[in-house]
Amino acid sequence: MLEDFKLSQENFYHEVLQFGLHKKFSHAYLIETKDYLDSDNLVLAFAKFLYCPHHYTNFSCCGDCNRCHLIDLGINSDIMVISPEGSWIKKEQVQEIKDKFMTTSLENNVRIYIIKEADKLNKQAANALLKFLEEPDNQLIGILVCRNRYQVLETLQSRCQLLSLSGNQDNITNIENEDFLHDFISTIEIKKEAAIAFIPSLLANEYWTKDEWIVIFTQLEMIYEQALRKSVLPEFSSSFSQLVELVLKYNTEKDCLRKLEVIHSYIQKLTFNLNVSLMLDAFVIDFSGGEYSYV
Repeated sequence: MLEDFKLSQENFYHEVLQFGLHKKFSHAYLIETKDYLDSDNLVLAFAKFLYCPHHYTNFSCCGDCNRCHLIDLGINSDIMVISPEGSWIKKEQVQEIKDKFMTTSLENNVRIYIIKEADKLNKQAANALLKFLEEPDNQLIGILVCRNRYQVLETLQSRCQLLSLSGNQDNITNIENEDFLHDFISTIEIKKEAAIAFIPSLLANEYWTKDEWIVIFTQLEMIYEQALRKSVLPEFSSSFSQLVELVLKYNTEKDCLRKLEVIHSYIQKLTFNLNVSLMLDAFVIDFSGGEYSYV
């Protein structure tokens, strides 16, 4: 039940309750899990909340009615879940959603489709889903689930209401590389493309492994994300206020969004690429807003 996440996902919980209180639901939601460990159960609880009227009409914390039991058993005809087949979600899977919900529910119930790992929609599937979202059905609600919203096409994001969870990274209270991150952020923000020449001196001319850089970039992603939150919600409190304020000194909300996309794309590249030095040069240029044709 949604109540189970009242403490671990307080912001999500209260935001969802407002949907029920005002009986105002979106036709599509994008849930950013940030590697939250119990995200599957949370998504299921959210689907129950949307589907079972006992949840949002009298807040009785239903979970025992026939509708909820059928969801638990995975045999509710008004609920459909798809996930990647192999490496990607394919166009045919999106078409299955359209075919299944082409007609009105016999009991006039809301119907829900859940797309797990929505960042793995291939191009054809994403375009098919986009057309689906552009012609919303009042009885149909989509729940797209992803680890990081920046991996999902911006056109899909714009048609969904974002629900961002508090992930494992949000619970980090200490960064071993805080001094280096401060110098690194200062260098790439102030020097821009010229930072390429200064990074070796930051490293004291030592060679850092790919895994060490993945840690740095993951922490960098967290800091810029917290800076983005702070830019939108001034009352937002961060464990790394000094680093967050440093980022906000040089960036607007729009800047933070763009740079987060760059940082995340290079986390993915680090996972596969062995030429760290070349990757860092490309990152500095892309981060500064230049263009670098790097594969």
